[in-house]
Amino acid sequence: MKLNMDFTMAVEIIQFLRDRKSDDYIEAEQVAKGLNYSLGYLQKTMQALSKHGIIDSKRGRIGGTRLRKRKITLLDIWNVTCGEIVTDPAVPALKKPLMAFADALSKVVITK
Repeated sequence: MKLNMDFTMAVEIIQFLRDRKSDDYIEAEQVAKGLNYSLGYLQKTMQALSKHGIIDSKRGRIGGTRLRKRKITLLDIWNVTCGEIVTDPAVPALKKPLMAFADALSKVVITK
């Protein structure tokens, strides 16, 4: 299965921020360099994560980004990058698999 690139990048951003030794803000450029992603594309994904309350972002000379102190699951990231999973689809045969997929994603905790 091929995953959405935004989803993959968002998971890697969260893991990168989680594994840092410091809770200080880090510049997006440093995150992009550490993960080997283009800065512009990474900033777009980070902006979406910030908008949905998963990371904190701060502008300015001492700005950057850092992880918020909360539980984050794969479902949280999926909802930000791919949209909410429809658990009541128009095709009834899809209801059970979609609910199972959403349940599985909600059980994988990336940060606590």
